[in-house]
Amino acid sequence: MPRLPSVLSLVSGALVVGLFWPLACASDPGVTDDPSGGSGGGDASAGSGGIGGTGGTGGTGNTGNSGGTGGGWPTTGFGSPCSVDEDCGTRQCTDIGKSTSNRVCTVPCVEGSPCPGGGYCTFHEEDGYTCIPDTGNQCGQCSVDADCPNIGDRCLISANNDRYCARDCAFDGACGVGFECKPQPAVEPTDPDAGGDSGTELKPPAACVPEGNESCACDAKRDGVARRCSTQSGGLTCEGTETCNAAAGTWEGCTASSPQPEICDGADNDCNGTPDDGTDLDMCAHEGDPANTSFVCNLGQCELAPCNDGWAAYPSSLPKSVGCTCRVEAGDIGGANDTCAGATHVGSVSDGSLNALTVSGRLTSDTDVDWYKFDTVDTDEGTTNSYHIQIDFTAPVPANNEFVFDVIRGDSCDTPAASHSSLTSYTWCVDGTGTGPGGETIGEQVCSAQGDRHCGPHGRPYYLRVSRRPGVTGTCDEYRITITARGSFNCDFTKACAPQVDETGQSR
Repeated sequence: MPRLPSVLSLVSGALVVGLFWPLACASDPGVTDDPSGGSGGGDASAGSGGIGGTGGTGGTGNTGNSGGTGGGWPTTGFGSPCSVDEDCGTRQCTDIGKSTSNRVCTVPCVEGSPCPGGGYCTFHEEDGYTCIPDTGNQCGQCSVDADCPNIGDRCLISANNDRYCARDCAFDGACGVGFECKPQPAVEPTDPDAGGDSGTELKPPAACVPEGNESCACDAKRDGVARRCSTQSGGLTCEGTETCNAAAGTWEGCTASSPQPEICDGADNDCNGTPDDGTDLDMCAHEGDPANTSFVCNLGQCELAPCNDGWAAYPSSLPKSVGCTCRVEAGDIGGANDTCAGATHVGSVSDGSLNALTVSGRLTSDTDVDWYKFDTVDTDEGTTNSYHIQIDFTAPVPANNEFVFDVIRGDSCDTPAASHSSLTSYTWCVDGTGTGPGGETIGEQVCSAQGDRHCGPHGRPYYLRVSRRPGVTGTCDEYRITITARGSFNCDFTKACAPQVDETGQSR
């Protein structure tokens, strides 16, 4: 939702000065990043003091008080770290970070007026177009948009094939010296309702690029970056790469000299007029031979092609050259068992047998989960009941610190109870004898200190959801779970079998 309370508080503040100070209009904010105004701190009763005026003893466009409006949004603390709106004299605390949170004091953008303190305007999904501080993000190094620090940043490619972070300029077209605002393709918003919460109509996307689409200047932010370069060789134009030496402030070491084998670098190495026109296999041979996949050349970079069926490139911390070495179980290819509805049926267990079910698998991404379903059978044993469901991790060994499971007892995909979530071991059991109205064995007598009676038969389907424990570093280790339905005659009430439920409506 838009920050209406903040706007109302600002209007209320403006009304305090009443007739002596005209109320600010959004079309002419007169904002400044200097809350002290002029040297005399303009007195509203001692001069004209209008928007951007010269009231009092020299205040220019600001009343001189802490958080004063000067005819627009208060800017006290603009760019300062904050946690909530109340931390800011601007009454607006915004997370401007893209991949890493960075909450700072901001102000709304206003048509026709610059942002305070050298800031610039970008779009925020909750606050709409917002002035944020210049954090030096322009021309930072990147490979993808997510590498750039601020909301609205793009990772663009210059005419020389080097990538750089470009800040947003869609609102007002404003960029620094040596840069120009250029239209950009639209990107899918993080929030599919972007613009809706803020009540703001989105402007066509645009970003600040170096004039002429050249490379950013070679400085500390670009140190070590490689870009395309060229030389003349026998009437041919040969291309290679050169690297930014920030200490010298120059691009050095151009590798272009004479026709060379084409490699994936965005340059025309073989001097035939077309860059990167070799085969992916040849151009990326220097990257290695990745398992269960191959390299493809994409915009001057060797990237992994999709893994072969049944394999994943996980964990993501592995070098690209390793490839896809994490095996995906047959039932999970394409995420087939990532939901309860797609649970893999693995069979059944009965208290009439000592046989066990074994379930094994791997979680092949940071967000992967595996769902399984199995049936349980409670046989009529006459004088007792050994129906005792036991579910335990038996791998990895010697200790499982990575995986947990949730248990749903029943034939519907309900939300598991808190006592049946994030487990490494589960027990549900009954004991004793009981006789129904027709003389049939229907259940068990006292099975706990509280005297609960659980009428049978108790056979039920089970759903099992395997996930990774929050906060742990993911691996491609295999997990293994063992499931049995015939345990000892003693219920283990220290685990998840209490409290149990009367599943047939009989009194307990």
